[in-house]
Amino acid sequence: MVTFVILALILAQGNGFVVTPSDIRPYWQTYSKSHGFPSEIQEKREILNNYLADFLMFKRAKELKLDKSEEFLREWHDAKENILLRCRKEEINKVKCNRILESVKRFLLIGLIVEKKVVPKIKVKEEEISEMLNAHHGRKNERKLTRGSIFRFLRERKQSEALHAYVRSLMEKYKVKIDDNALKKLVISNAY
Repeated sequence: MVTFVILALILAQGNGFVVTPSDIRPYWQTYSKSHGFPSEIQEKREILNNYLADFLMFKRAKELKLDKSEEFLREWHDAKENILLRCRKEEINKVKCNRILESVKRFLLIGLIVEKKVVPKIKVKEEEISEMLNAHHGRKNERKLTRGSIFRFLRERKQSEALHAYVRSLMEKYKVKIDDNALKKLVISNAY
């Protein structure tokens, strides 16, 4: 279990919201499992930025009423039925089941806004594929490159770039300010 030592910190704020250490706790725990406890400010900033990206995309999706769209409602209905069935089958208590439902709902809405606002901006040109194929002479790390594998690579890279740009635009829209001093002071301990 992770316990925050400094709980009164405001790590970031924007139009009508503040981010405290307890908000980023799940992101901190996930990061800690694969990278260890973050000590450098860059690591702490990465965790906070991941939280802010999800928070702002979810906020924007709600503002755009994507949670009322037929597409979302159809996916949400199916997911909700499956989760409730699993909760009953595995005897998961109601509180935990509701947390799972909220998490899945959030995930679906974030996915939908990415699909609507980020994916349409991704364009991979035939010239880019040919250029990369020629630059690597059809091989990379002793593996044969195909047009399809290059297309997937470029699409993934462009999606990452477009997603970062979209999150930056949301940070500007919501006037997000990150408090570096609070990030530096943020200390956690590993209490079991």
